[in-house]
Amino acid sequence: KTGAFKPAHIGQLRLYLKWLNQFERKDGEEEPIGIILCPEANRHTIELMDMEKEGIAVAEYWTKLPPKEQFEHKIQEIMEEARERLERRKVMGKSTGQKQIQYFIEPNDDDED
Repeated sequence: KTGAFKPAHIGQLRLYLKWLNQFERKDGEEEPIGIILCPEANRHTIELMDMEKEGIAVAEYWTKLPPKEQFEHKIQEIMEEARERLERRKVMGKSTGQKQIQYFIEPNDDDED
């Protein structure tokens, strides 16, 4: 994308992923994943949308490197946000009582077609 991330981009990508999954996926392949690249994205909005379960991620790109001080500040900011997200996941994982769902079931040797 050439502009800032918008939640509407997710709907478009979901359609593409479903199409790929239904019409292009070969036997033995994992489900497709999608990455939305854009020059600007609000990390809090992205986190609220909880797209990881669907195999969707958002990443920012730069068309040119900023001045060194700004670049260092941005890297520090990204690191702090990543640490905060990891901590929230740890807390949420312990407190919500969510179960992990196993999506793929391995056949037993006893199973017949």
